[in-house]
Amino acid sequence: MTASASMPSSFATPAPPLSTRGLIAGYEPDLPIVKGIDFTLRQGEFVTVLGPNGAGKSTFVKAIAGLVPLHGGTLSLADADITGCPRHALVRKGLAFVPQTENIFATMTIRENLQIAATVLPKPVRKVRIEAMLDTYPDLAKRPGAVAGGLSGGQRQMLATARALLVEPRVLILDEPSAGLSPKAVAEVFERLVAINRSGVPVLLVEQNVRAALRIAHRAVILVDGRLRHDAPAAELAADPDIGRLFLGAHGTAAPRNGDPAP
Repeated sequence: MTASASMPSSFATPAPPLSTRGLIAGYEPDLPIVKGIDFTLRQGEFVTVLGPNGAGKSTFVKAIAGLVPLHGGTLSLADADITGCPRHALVRKGLAFVPQTENIFATMTIRENLQIAATVLPKPVRKVRIEAMLDTYPDLAKRPGAVAGGLSGGQRQMLATARALLVEPRVLILDEPSAGLSPKAVAEVFERLVAINRSGVPVLLVEQNVRAALRIAHRAVILVDGRLRHDAPAAELAADPDIGRLFLGAHGTAAPRNGDPAP
């Protein structure tokens, strides 16, 4: 028996929280938008997905979240193959997704939004988790009976994120959370995302605000024409003007503030 064969299973390297292999996705089978992407999100990481308009960034994360049809490749959540799982099953397995639009019920109150999201949880823990989310977001806790449609853009985004976090996800994915927000609201939302990540939740973020995204991420990947063209530490990309000019239409930015890349 070899040394590796006799090694206790407890020493085995844990599977990454999220990975794709050869992922092909799009709204029409013969017109793929995502074209064979291999990607891994490691435990504790904060990764941002960047790229020019039309690169397939949002389609990529929507495909992972079960909102865009897959036409090839595999998708794994930790050690489970979730390729082709319906959206509701992915939520129960621990994959939380916050879309750019239509991410709250505007005619319902803050508390009702949280109650709807909590229905995937066992009944005994629903109230506890809702109160925990309200404690986490003081702006929401101040008026849980307020109608969500009357909230500011930043507060709406916080409510959408709180809804996603109710299930204590293994992975949190967000699509353009800064879209349409004021600079102050963007700073607040991103500060909260950093805190979420530091609590142990891996985060995958699609973002057009390159400067802000690179400041808070550990690592960044760049998509071009549906393919992953570059994968590097965020600080490295931020400091490389050639990368910005070639792939993003932008110049170098300040180094990220969310700590060193995850191991």
